[in-house]
Amino acid sequence: MKLLTTLTVVAAVSFGLTTADYNTVKVADKDFLLKQKKIFNLLYYIPQPSLVNPSLYEEGRSYNIEANIDSYTNTAAVKNFLYLYEYGMLPRGQLNSLYYPKLRKETEALFRLFYYAKDFDTFYKTALWARIYVNEMQFADALYTAVMRREDTKYIQLPPPYEMYPYAYFNSEVLEKAHHAKIFGKLDSKKFGGYDTYIIPANYSGWYMSREYDLEHKINYFTEDIGLNAYYFYLRHDFPFWLKGEEFGFPKNRGEEYLYSHKQLLARYYLERLSNDIGKIEDFDWHNEFYVGYYPTMIYHNGLPMPQRPYWSKFPYYKYKYMKDIQDLEARVSGAIDSGFILDATGKLINIYTPEGLNILGNIIEGNMDSCNPEFYGSIDIFARKIFGYNLEPSTPYQIIPSALEFYSTSMRDPAFYRLYKRIAIYYYRYKMHQKAYNKNEIIYPELKIESFVVDKLITYFDQFDTSINNGLMIDDAKEAESTLIKVRQYRLNHKPFSFHLAINADKPMKAAIRIYIGPKYDVHHKPLDFADNSKYFYEVDNWIVDLNAGVNKIVRNSQDCFFAIPDPEPSEVLYKKVLKALDGSDSFSYAERLYGFPERLLLPKGKKEGMPFQIFAYVNPVEGEPIPYTSRIFGGYKFDNKPYGFPLDRPAYNFRYDGPNMILKDIMIYHKDETELNVTY
Repeated sequence: MKLLTTLTVVAAVSFGLTTADYNTVKVADKDFLLKQKKIFNLLYYIPQPSLVNPSLYEEGRSYNIEANIDSYTNTAAVKNFLYLYEYGMLPRGQLNSLYYPKLRKETEALFRLFYYAKDFDTFYKTALWARIYVNEMQFADALYTAVMRREDTKYIQLPPPYEMYPYAYFNSEVLEKAHHAKIFGKLDSKKFGGYDTYIIPANYSGWYMSREYDLEHKINYFTEDIGLNAYYFYLRHDFPFWLKGEEFGFPKNRGEEYLYSHKQLLARYYLERLSNDIGKIEDFDWHNEFYVGYYPTMIYHNGLPMPQRPYWSKFPYYKYKYMKDIQDLEARVSGAIDSGFILDATGKLINIYTPEGLNILGNIIEGNMDSCNPEFYGSIDIFARKIFGYNLEPSTPYQIIPSALEFYSTSMRDPAFYRLYKRIAIYYYRYKMHQKAYNKNEIIYPELKIESFVVDKLITYFDQFDTSINNGLMIDDAKEAESTLIKVRQYRLNHKPFSFHLAINADKPMKAAIRIYIGPKYDVHHKPLDFADNSKYFYEVDNWIVDLNAGVNKIVRNSQDCFFAIPDPEPSEVLYKKVLKALDGSDSFSYAERLYGFPERLLLPKGKKEGMPFQIFAYVNPVEGEPIPYTSRIFGGYKFDNKPYGFPLDRPAYNFRYDGPNMILKDIMIYHKDETELNVTY
């Protein structure tokens, strides 16, 4: 049985079906509030632990892990960490990336130390100690992952990653202004919660160095959107590739989720390209020039610049070793798809054209810890990131200069990200091509009929958004930390709220799953696209389960109800004050049973001022049996039917027009308006 899970996908662009009981909101009790406060304290100015909260600094210094080894459920994990720490781990101030084996091993050891603490008090004291003595980036990575996975920190809110490490979300020009804000900046006339606030206007990186042949800069507002990049950060932390699924309770279909979530992101990216008159993503060859360059104009906190990649450049010679390996891996994966069999670590052949087959394939492509033969299939994902990054090999294990692709928070900024996952999506399509196409009886349900489907007028626009970044910068003293805010102001894509209006006729009372997809109507040359041949460019906007009565059922679904989508999170300084008020009894504190989701602002591609045609596909099918519950520690709890990801568009169509009574394909227009036009009533 397949669960459409997270996009978390959508959480990305979506997947799955849900009922009305998803995304529960609860009022926090005192225990939750105290934990929430302590987690925020742990993540408050990590690089300067002695400067803020001095009492916590002393508590961390006095804690002895070895003396308290019985306070952990896995003493082997504790001993392993202490062994690594005794012989020297990554120094503070240096860069960490999970794409380097030695650094990944150290980060995992620290995570396990956190994870296997017997109770929250032990976990907290351990984290206070690590906050002082362990590399800041390793600490943040391990702590975020532990909070997401521990049962006693379930749904504890975490500061958005762009507040914690703004170097991964804003270019060097912005960060330089932020560092000089107190000297050269001008205080904002408005007080934000009593803080002295500096506002720094920020552009996207393409404005400074755009070239005529650099079409990617047209969509920097999308690829550099901090909400989208934070979403990808959380998506990859939901099921870290470096952890075994069975040990940490991951769902059985993590490999399939990996493939489908990236396919969905790819489809969403393609629609943004069309909105800016950019065509399909070009293919590449390992032996020829790689067309698209990348000039991030970004720096790391230690002053090192993020590596660049020139346009139309051949892969550098020091990447040849990875190129040879990745071509071998690609040949093995292609052979497995075409033959239908994967070779496991014992030499046994596993048939992949089974209900579990796509998940097995996804695991070996990602190269995660559930891969059935990591020595033979390696990781196409990791090797490709190494090659595309164009960064130099480290002279020592700790002197790394990671590329944008070697951090989750920056991966989607690099155009190579989409070329890589187009290549990986080809394996997904190749696998699907070997499956039989659905016959009409499998996707047409005469007992259900969509009588009408209307969508409100779709309008997108850019509006300003302020991001607090002071927690990721250096400060002079604790007073400054408590009284000063540095905010970055950017224009970001948004849309007017809209609703789907459906009238569904059911022969009898039943549960039904509704899926809605948005896709292209024309290609970049304004030629109409055949729906069946181009369904891979459609992405799921929403999925949910409804109870239908016999007869006509009128359903209204608002864009803000899309189960995977979230509004922009509150700034940490606002949320923290709410926690304090709840602790002193002057107010209550409510929290959602999820940490993050896909930015609701980005549900729609930008479209055009005069209106841009797209297509929308609505599909309804009966839910066979009870809905299947699914819980993501990051994206929340949902319920699904038993259909595969992307159903019914997940398989190739032959001689079928998708014109059954339980489905409807219609044209829509998306209009983009500027600020001056938004005051006009539409």
